[in-house]
Amino acid sequence: MFKKIIYSFAALLFSFQFSVAQKPGGHAEQILSELISNTKTTAIKTNFRLIVSERTNPEKYISSGTITLKGNKFFLETNEIKAWFNGKTQWAYSPQSNEVSITEPTEKEWAQTNPIAILASFKTKSIIRFSYKAKLSQNYVIELIPKPRNKVVEQIEVQINKSTGNLVSLKLTNKNGSVTSVTLSNFQKGISVNDNIFVYNPEKHKGVVINDLR
Repeated sequence: MFKKIIYSFAALLFSFQFSVAQKPGGHAEQILSELISNTKTTAIKTNFRLIVSERTNPEKYISSGTITLKGNKFFLETNEIKAWFNGKTQWAYSPQSNEVSITEPTEKEWAQTNPIAILASFKTKSIIRFSYKAKLSQNYVIELIPKPRNKVVEQIEVQINKSTGNLVSLKLTNKNGSVTSVTLSNFQKGISVNDNIFVYNPEKHKGVVINDLR
């Protein structure tokens, strides 16, 4: 369950950042590039609602919480877990079991856990275009279509508010029929945070069982 929450949400954001081609051209690319440049050096914080649906499972997986993101670092908090990632080490803490698992996920492990991480290799290999939905929405609706056709990912849909430039939602559709969607609210960008927020502090979690998997 930890991996489903952490990787489905965080890797979706990271893959989105990595996979968008910052190439000259249409307005869609420019909108995405501006959003990305705003999140590389300054932090963002947002509430989220994550929904994962699979063709083979009639029950959807749903989770919600908050995440603070800066570059490739994040702090994620839901009712089920708290997770810290400082760009190298990840700590996943379960209040229910009073246990923290420590890992150092590699790029390959990210890809194995959640196939969307492979989009990191599509920096300049995506068709980026406005969706037909854009004309009917208060948001920019932008589609990323991997090229050449990817064996796993069908497309990513990104929605960005036209007035604020804030990220509103991400939706990933895989060829196996699974869909991962994240809807964001109370999106705050350019906030100031100390990098300590992305590191687990054992002093604040006394008596916790340590499961070091590094």
